Amino acid sequence: MILLNFLYGLAFEGLGLAAYLQLRREGDFPLKKELPWLAAFGFVGGAAGWVDMFLASESLVEFDEILNILRVVLHILTGLLLLRFGWGILNNLNPLPAWSIFIPGVLIVPIAFVITYASTTFITPSPIEIPIEIWTRYLLYLPGSLLAGVGFLRQWNVQRKNKLYDVARLMLGAGLAFLFEAVVVGLIVPAAPYGPASYYNYDRVVHNAFVGENFIEPQNYGLSSWLDYQSVLNTTGLPIEIWRMFSAVIVTFFVVKALDVFEAIRKRQILMLQEERDHAQHAAIETQILARQTAETWTNALINISRRIAELDHVDEILIYIVDNVRQLLRTNFVGVAIMDQENSVLELKCYSKDEKTELVANASVAVTNSQVQSAMRNSRSYRSQGGESVELFEGVCFFTDQQARAIAIVPLRLEGTTIGALWIARFEEDQFSETDMIWLESMADQVVIAIQHGLMTSQLQSLSIVEERGRIAREMHDGLAQVLGYMNLQVQTLGSLLKQGKSEQLQNELKQMRQAIQVADADVRENILSLRTTLAQEKGMDAAMDEYLTEFGIQTGVETKFSYLVEGNLNLASLAEVQLVCILQEALTNVRKHANASCVAVTITKETHENVDQIHMHVADDGSGFVQAIFKHNFGLQTMRERAESVGGRLVVTSAEGDGTYIECYLPCLQQERLQKQSVVIH
Repeated sequence: MILLNFLYGLAFEGLGLAAYLQLRREGDFPLKKELPWLAAFGFVGGAAGWVDMFLASESLVEFDEILNILRVVLHILTGLLLLRFGWGILNNLNPLPAWSIFIPGVLIVPIAFVITYASTTFITPSPIEIPIEIWTRYLLYLPGSLLAGVGFLRQWNVQRKNKLYDVARLMLGAGLAFLFEAVVVGLIVPAAPYGPASYYNYDRVVHNAFVGENFIEPQNYGLSSWLDYQSVLNTTGLPIEIWRMFSAVIVTFFVVKALDVFEAIRKRQILMLQEERDHAQHAAIETQILARQTAETWTNALINISRRIAELDHVDEILIYIVDNVRQLLRTNFVGVAIMDQENSVLELKCYSKDEKTELVANASVAVTNSQVQSAMRNSRSYRSQGGESVELFEGVCFFTDQQARAIAIVPLRLEGTTIGALWIARFEEDQFSETDMIWLESMADQVVIAIQHGLMTSQLQSLSIVEERGRIAREMHDGLAQVLGYMNLQVQTLGSLLKQGKSEQLQNELKQMRQAIQVADADVRENILSLRTTLAQEKGMDAAMDEYLTEFGIQTGVETKFSYLVEGNLNLASLAEVQLVCILQEALTNVRKHANASCVAVTITKETHENVDQIHMHVADDGSGFVQAIFKHNFGLQTMRERAESVGGRLVVTSAEGDGTYIECYLPCLQQERLQKQSVVIH
């Protein structure tokens, strides 16, 4: 008995220690709130078992009375702690259903009866320790074990539904262990004249019950009992201490394993939370990547638009490009650009994009009369529909379609403080535009205004270039044709005098000089007419205009011309630079006609890169007489060509030697298309 009681106490002390150590860990799991009660139950229960060990050993006889009192107190305290732990397990692991609030009312009558019946047993002639122990087990150990067992069984059902079968098996084991504990510890008590352990004559067994000796078989004393120590011994052949020790071991085993499993569940939950956090971070990163890609797409679109504007593309082409990009990037069904007419009275549709079709409006009289667009124009304020607006608000927004808009966004176009038009987008579904969409739309509206402004500037530059070229031709006509006409007037007077004097030989000489002057004047006039036809002939293309000019020049002058155009695509020059390039060529050919006495002239156009800058190289070479550069250093024609090249950021190099022809090289910088494209790649 000593060893059994020792092992019994050791099992419960181990249970208390395991619960205490688990309590000190961080984290939250279902059993943690009940661990203080479980630890206290284990420590006190183990102490009660060891007190029984000392009483059974009779090694401290002089302290038997104190040990008996301590034994009673510890058993009562153990029962109370078990009852509290059992209630917590039943109620806190999984809250009881709502109908459970009626349980106390239903049980109050039988509980009162049991307490009354138990109180009567204390007046029976027996040691007080026996009824205290019996009713401690009946009223504390039994319900406490039952509550704990049912609580673990409920948890078993929950974990089984959650498909945590390893946890469910441990919960089932713990529940069955506590139910076994309820029978062994709560129902099996010493022999007594009441309850399930009733008997008729027990005087001779009272002493033996408390000194740990085996009971004498009840039939020898006229006893009629069941569920007491002797009946267990008679039935199983094992004393009750072995069964209680076994019960303590299996309870400790399953509860300790359950604590470890709950810790594993906690770690699993932490791992799941970490996975959720990682998933959220991954989603956030993907969102950031998507936002960055969107921003890069918009940035590339804006860069390409700026490049087209810098290249002085035609305004209509730029508008088509902008509108098409707005439709694709903002995923809209309709995009429109409208500009006020010259009288500033009618808002006319200029360009639109619908169903992957983007084009200019052929008939400029398509008026935009939508009230919301007109309001945005008048107030010079952007507008975005919020949803729930009336259908009439969207009438007249989408053109050339029968579908009705359900969401719109409008941005006015302002040029130098004046509203000149509007840019708007529309969707046929009620998918409203966001604030971010409005920011991008306003950026595109700025690009539309810049394109229009640059178009106006290009027109002004072209007009200035034409005026300048006309002035040059006027000066040349003044310096050439006007002087020739004045000379002819004087020569006519001279011819009259010579005719009167009868000087026929001198008359013939003067006529010959007049004929030469007329031929020079005719060549100048024809050259000026050809220059007027060629300058700014961009509708033909620069290569075609130059080729035609050289062909006409050869026909007029009899000089053989060769033209090599070795540039793929456009020259990529600013409009003013193209004009200056043509003028420099015209000036060079004029010098060939007037001064070089050449029989052949070759013109070559190439593109090359110098110091990471693309430039157009025009090489004009003749086989004429050439000249000494030091003498012609301040030649007016050469100086004019040099000034023309430098005015557009280029340079002019003249190489000549007497008797060795003349070589003129003109270098004009291209617009930085390639550099902008490289920047776009870097942004990606």
